[in-house]
Formats: sequence, structure tokens, C-alpha cells
Amino acid sequence: MAATTLTVHVVNKAGDLSGRFDANHLKTCCSTLQKYFEDAIKPVATYNAVSVRSDSKQGDVKGGDLVCYLLTTPSDSIVATRATTDITLGASGSTMLGSADKAVVSEVYMRQIVQGGDPRGNATTNRETLVANCILHELAHNLCDATTPIVKDIHKVQKGVICRETDSSPLSGTDAPNSVDNEVIAGGLTRRTGGVKQYAGGMPA
Repeated sequence: MAATTLTVHVVNKAGDLSGRFDANHLKTCCSTLQKYFEDAIKPVATYNAVSVRSDSKQGDVKGGDLVCYLLTTPSDSIVATRATTDITLGASGSTMLGSADKAVVSEVYMRQIVQGGDPRGNATTNRETLVANCILHELAHNLCDATTPIVKDIHKVQKGVICRETDSSPLSGTDAPNSVDNEVIAGGLTRRTGGVKQYAGGMPA
């Protein structure tokens, strides 16, 4: 099979946080995320390039793509509206399989990541990298442990920087994926040969 491009759709539903995460910040974040995935796909025969898009519509999502929603706060959660049981959302993001449509949603909470949860809070340093790190963490869940059989439990990865338990020690803007993270993500991309079905219902039509 010919190698293809891995397309990652970043869907910004959070606006620009009053200028604290504007179009330029988003662009920088997407190019950082693209570099991360370019490193991760090196051993994966299926993919030979990465495209990270922030202008996608529902119809643009194809098999093998990944989608992550940028939401303002957990109260905007798509995961929560699709959950059939009581769930606890992650502090800075959540990923979950929908029981009815078997599609996975990944989402990150921008006010928490960029402003520490305070609507009037100043933007954190390295905000673009921090958002990219949180997106990568959620997409690692999306690929590796949101559906069965689980490839890898992301919170049990040892010595990962992005793939690890983040509740006790949140990701920072100076973190970057290491070889362990790349191996975990490559493993997910390799094992999920048909890709993971992504939820596109929150994207523009």
C-alpha cells in the first residue's frame, strides 16, 4: 500500500481567549504539532507526511485522520454530552469513545491550559507549545487506549514526557515528546491499521 499523509484536524471552538490565543498562536501550535507527528511517523510504513489543519470541515475527515477540539472550558465538553455514564473530565483535556456511534472525541480546555483556568489570567509562557503538548497527549489516548483492544495505557507509560499520568504533574510549555512518546504514538499508528473513527459532529458543516 502506498504511504499517505497523516492528517490531524485541530478544531478551534474556543475563539481567541480575548487575544491570548489568536490566529498566530494557533498557527504556531499547529506547526509544533506537525513536527511532533513527523518525528513519530518515521518508523510507520503507512505514513510519509503529516498535515495539521485548523480550517477543516466535517466532510474533510477521512479514515486514518485524527481530530482534536479546542474548547474554552470543560463546561463546553463534547465528551460530557456524549457520555452515557457519569464521567470525570481531565483537567486540561479528555478523550472518550462514544458508545452509540463508536467514534472517539478528543478535546482540550484552552482557558485551563493557557490561563490556568482564570478568565482574566495572563497567558502562560510557551502557550503554543503547551497547547500542542496537551493535544498530543489526548491524541495519544485517541490512538492507543480509547478503543479496544488497548495498544498502550497512556497513563501507565514509564519515562514518557507527553505519554504519562498527568494529574499529579501537568504538562508544561517546556516539555517535548521524547523517544518513548514517539514509540508509543508510532505503535498506535501501526496497530490501528484502519485508523480510529473520529467524531466530526462538532466541526463546521
